[in-house]
Amino acid sequence: MSNRKPIQIISWKEDFIEKLSSIIIDESGGDLSDVTIIVPHHRPARYLKKNLAASDALVKPCILPEIYSFSDFVSSLLPKLTESFPRKIGKLDQVGLLFDIVEKLRTESNGTLSKLPNDLQQFFPWGTRLASLLEELLRQDIKPRNLTMLQGEVLEWAAGLLEEIEIIYVRYIEALEKRGWTTGGLESRSLVENFHKLENILKGRKLYLAGFYGLSGVEDMFFNHLWQHMELNVIWHSDPGLAEGTKGHFAVKEHRCWLRNWKAEAVSNDSAENSCALPKLKFFEGFDRHSQLSAMRDELCAGKINGCAVVLPDTSLLLPVMHHLPNQDVNISMGYPLGRSALNGLLEAILKLQENRTGNTFYWKDILALIRHPYLKMLEVDEEQPLRTIFHQWEDTLRHGAPYADPNDFVPIYSDDNGNLVDNPETTEELRAEVVQVCIDGFKDIETLSELADSMQNMAEMLRQRGGTLWNRYLLDSECLFRLMNEVIPELRESSISNEIFGQSLSYSIFRQLLSSKRVSFEPDPISGMQVLGMLESRLLNFKRTFILDTVDEKLPGADPYDPLLPDQLRHLLDLPDSRERESVATYNFYRLIMGSEESCIFYQSGVQPGLLDSKSVRSRFVEQLLWELEQERKEIIVPSENFPLKAINFPVGAIVNSPAAIPKAPVADKLENLLKLKGLSPSGIDCYVGCPKHFFFRYLSNVRESVTVDQDGDRAGFGELIHSVLKDFLTPHLNKEICGQDMDNKELNDLFMLRLERDSLYPDLPYDIKKSLEQAGQNRLSLFLKNLKPTTIVDLESDAQALLDQDNYQVRIHGRIDRVDMRENERYVLDYKTGRLHLPRKSFWEDESIWKPVLDDPQAIYFDGSNFLEKIKKGADSLQLPLYLLMDHHTSSELPRQAALVELVKDGQEKGLFDSKVSDEEREEIIETKIPALTSLIINNMIKEDEFKAIRSNQCQWCAYREACGA
Repeated sequence: MSNRKPIQIISWKEDFIEKLSSIIIDESGGDLSDVTIIVPHHRPARYLKKNLAASDALVKPCILPEIYSFSDFVSSLLPKLTESFPRKIGKLDQVGLLFDIVEKLRTESNGTLSKLPNDLQQFFPWGTRLASLLEELLRQDIKPRNLTMLQGEVLEWAAGLLEEIEIIYVRYIEALEKRGWTTGGLESRSLVENFHKLENILKGRKLYLAGFYGLSGVEDMFFNHLWQHMELNVIWHSDPGLAEGTKGHFAVKEHRCWLRNWKAEAVSNDSAENSCALPKLKFFEGFDRHSQLSAMRDELCAGKINGCAVVLPDTSLLLPVMHHLPNQDVNISMGYPLGRSALNGLLEAILKLQENRTGNTFYWKDILALIRHPYLKMLEVDEEQPLRTIFHQWEDTLRHGAPYADPNDFVPIYSDDNGNLVDNPETTEELRAEVVQVCIDGFKDIETLSELADSMQNMAEMLRQRGGTLWNRYLLDSECLFRLMNEVIPELRESSISNEIFGQSLSYSIFRQLLSSKRVSFEPDPISGMQVLGMLESRLLNFKRTFILDTVDEKLPGADPYDPLLPDQLRHLLDLPDSRERESVATYNFYRLIMGSEESCIFYQSGVQPGLLDSKSVRSRFVEQLLWELEQERKEIIVPSENFPLKAINFPVGAIVNSPAAIPKAPVADKLENLLKLKGLSPSGIDCYVGCPKHFFFRYLSNVRESVTVDQDGDRAGFGELIHSVLKDFLTPHLNKEICGQDMDNKELNDLFMLRLERDSLYPDLPYDIKKSLEQAGQNRLSLFLKNLKPTTIVDLESDAQALLDQDNYQVRIHGRIDRVDMRENERYVLDYKTGRLHLPRKSFWEDESIWKPVLDDPQAIYFDGSNFLEKIKKGADSLQLPLYLLMDHHTSSELPRQAALVELVKDGQEKGLFDSKVSDEEREEIIETKIPALTSLIINNMIKEDEFKAIRSNQCQWCAYREACGA
């Protein structure tokens, strides 16, 4: 016997929750104790309960109705239908079960499946997709048929599984039932098999189906059965035009099909007149996300907050949006991916640390990422957070050490000459040791999921117990930790494959996939005030003003992620819904939301998305449809402008000023004077000042230290020092003797180099390819050096030299160490080894009258010409280091050197002289005795008398260690 009732339609212009409450109260006569309401999800249930409790038409006290989501309703019915209580399993158990099934099939099959590798690590990603496919088939009540001849259409694994999908489906169900397990899909199938028992179980209940749109196969069968036989009241939030026999709005396509398939009638107490009229619409086109958020904040502040909803198609928008909302109470209702949380950042740091491990040592950057995580820095001892200080020490140690380090080698300093650095060193050391044990040692040698679960549990317990007030202050983080401890870890530990030996790589991969599927849901009270929610969470709810962000086509309706097992274009082969049905549901959700609003503000991005392949965001097809309707109404094309309905979000743009501020000299004038009087200057210090006075300030006069980092390709400066040291020790026995490179033992030199290289503290930790490169480069350069060493007599190696220059009331010492001094034909040659790029003055530098005329005639006139003059010197002489070595040697030896040269060790060991053969003895004498000292004195005078340390922009800025401090 059929007890079919017409489907009731509440206009999507009306408040669905309020109207639904009135209908239920009126039809029940005020007694709601026997009422059961099925809604699409939990959010409307909270609003419905609140509305019923506040209704004056309902006599209080009273019993509120039972309100279920579909999945919860099925779970409540099944024990009564089947008289059994199977255990609902998670994804890991499903994949483990499917692996056993597929393994057995491989031995029976003659198809593609038999050729696939017997490897759980390769099967696991396919197993997760296969489990999802089987669950969808069960929810749709579809028994699949084998899909053959798909080679070339899909990957080999997909082709093999789809060839046997029918028998896999059957054995999957049999295995679940045999073990007393169930899943959401199997519950749906069990429901279909027990329809005949529903009448006795639900007898006397008044059933309402409220607000559904698109139905799965089982949902459609179940609701149709209740409608046909148990007087189910179906209530839609839709276009009331459907009740008047019209096609209705295009966005309610599934409701129209529902009426046709059920051969049902629709009724509505709401008028269809203007039911498809659009509300007030405002469109905001911004170049990027920031411009959208800025416009959203301005619009929110311009009106009332109550009754507003900010709707986010993408969960990644949640945190940026929270920073742009007015200072009001906000109710968040959406799922936030656990994989985006700060907790996952800590877990990833721990796993990556182990994945890059070498023996008992760990990559320094991985240790750094771990100890920099705020969760660990915020661990408390007696309401203090002492690990911050200790971890800063550790970071400094790591930066000065080898690429790979053993965490147990680090010994903290808890007190120095000034006293205790930490108030409670004993308890702090206990906490630090616990962090190392739990987060590093505790994750070594993981072989099974249960071992990984135990390690995760220890880490979570440490955070919970040692976090102090952290979890009370940061509720999102607290909820993420709760989900890890109560959902993820138990599934890792209790699944049927938890004790299988997978090894570290597969165990970590399984954990990451499991974590990526988990979401942290927010459903806090109160449910009044401003709402921030996702598009799905907005179903059945009405708001006065809606703000929909990021309405670009890749978000609304969005694109389904590619499924390598069953791509979208092949889903029809198994009678499964494809992207068109998903798009239909997204269309209904979008239009229902804006139709129920008095005003909708729609924001989208039109700028270029940076990346490997730059692409421009395309506004959603829904936005295009709305604009087209407005254009039809206005009879004009709508373009972005400063006015509504389509407003372009523009920010005032000025010229980008990138001129770093100069640093006043007055505060450090005394420090500079002490430097010049007591320490003097090195040639490299003078070069530094000429290149950039501000760089000189940071390097020699400030307390700002260069950032130190481990050189992963080998320490270039250290390599140069090693070469210098080897050459000094090799040549020392030959001092004051005439030598020639061809007569010297090349093997002895190379053996000495290899001995020193292998003793270097960084050498053992270098990658194999870097080691071999250094060995070959060093031996090759030294061999070429000997080959090109002409007959000479070495008189000094690594000798100290200095020159004294008069500056006002004191002398400035120019000092340094000269690599080598030779005597050739009774004349001195000053040599400097270079393992890097060569820097020499241009040959024309010494004849440039624009420099030397003012330097020699009237240097006082350009003291304050500042950086312009310094730039001119830098342009003519890339470095003054070699000329200054000549000056220093001349003052130290009281002899006039003949030549200065750079020994090009980076190539073939040839000498690049400062003077060419065209320079006469008189010119050479003038340069060494007059020009070099005069220029040096001018530079020092400029250093003393300039009011500021100015920055000089050059290509070197991008490699400068003080770039951030400078602001360049």
